[in-house]
Amino acid sequence: MEVEPTQPTTTDMPEAKVIIEPEPPLGKPLEKGQWIVSQVVDFLSQLSENLGSFFGENQQLLINLALIFGAIIAFRVSLAVIAAINEIPLVAPTFELVGIGYSIWFISRFLLNTSSRQELGQKIQEFLDK
Repeated sequence: MEVEPTQPTTTDMPEAKVIIEPEPPLGKPLEKGQWIVSQVVDFLSQLSENLGSFFGENQQLLINLALIFGAIIAFRVSLAVIAAINEIPLVAPTFELVGIGYSIWFISRFLLNTSSRQELGQKIQEFLDK
């Protein structure tokens, strides 16, 4: 049984930019310090360009992440508000009674008679057609 050699496949990958920095001077400490300062200044001067290109290339992703983060925060805040409301005496039972009353009204209005079920089906279909 002979094994056929497989050829490596090539993929289209973006090329990475490799910037080769000059080596720091090996002489006096003052020259090393100046070299470090120049490297920091170069980095900071290119920072706005790098951030601008990053945000430009990933704008949709950043917007989606911000929306997800905002939705999570809104959900947590709403849970905290509901928990605070439930701590108030007589509010939770009142909400339960309102919910039970609305459910009874909805069932008697739309689900008991055939004509009202058809009317509800038409309303739902009209809504879906919009």
